[in-house]
Amino acid sequence: MNGKRNSQFRSGNNRTRHFSFWIAGFLFLRFSLSGFGMQGADNAELQRVLSQMEAVGKEFRTFAAKFTQRKYTAVLREFDTPEAGEFFYSRAKDGSALLRQDVATPGRRILTVKDGIATIHQPNIKQAQVANLGQHKDKAEYLALGIGQSPKKLQETFHLFYQGNEQINGVACSVLVLKPKSAKTAALFSSITLWVRKSSGIPIQQKLQEPSGDYLLVNFFEEKLNSKLPDSKFEQKLPGGTDIQRIQ
Repeated sequence: MNGKRNSQFRSGNNRTRHFSFWIAGFLFLRFSLSGFGMQGADNAELQRVLSQMEAVGKEFRTFAAKFTQRKYTAVLREFDTPEAGEFFYSRAKDGSALLRQDVATPGRRILTVKDGIATIHQPNIKQAQVANLGQHKDKAEYLALGIGQSPKKLQETFHLFYQGNEQINGVACSVLVLKPKSAKTAALFSSITLWVRKSSGIPIQQKLQEPSGDYLLVNFFEEKLNSKLPDSKFEQKLPGGTDIQRIQ
């Protein structure tokens, strides 16, 4: 029984850390976006991948996919319980990000970002956290890093490196590693790795590495580009009786 309770505690604790992880990214990362990064002997291949991503960005309207994510804890040397659900990403008329991450298992959790407000709702326990992103609302696209964005937008914050090719679930991918330039960003993430699908120029796997050795591994599949997504998809109406925590 103690082992079961400990496992449940770690699972709940890790889900809370997921929220803190994303909000930390929202509140502290500084994404200003211009210029290509060309590093080392693989410049030609890096430029090919970035050119493909640039072409996708010019036509981008929406992105929808199923996803899974797992948090690895270095001290415990184990992954927490995998989460699975659906992810939606678009842009409002003013260019700001519209996001929805709808976790279905193991417990329902809905994250939305609209008009600079990030809301995480856990219906099963009737709790929600709401954060006003304020002057950082344009940074919400961090959750969809590299998806439909011009790669020129990454250079000011990151050094970009081409790390070869890999198969992810049978899909041929180019691997890009992003190294933070600023100490403030590096304090959150020592590196971010993107596995970019060769056939589409869309990242289908992300690894967000923390200095502690912990990391979050996110996989997208059944991706759909430029399908119709109404703005209402990115809104949440919290039911009466929900315990709402507001984060400034």
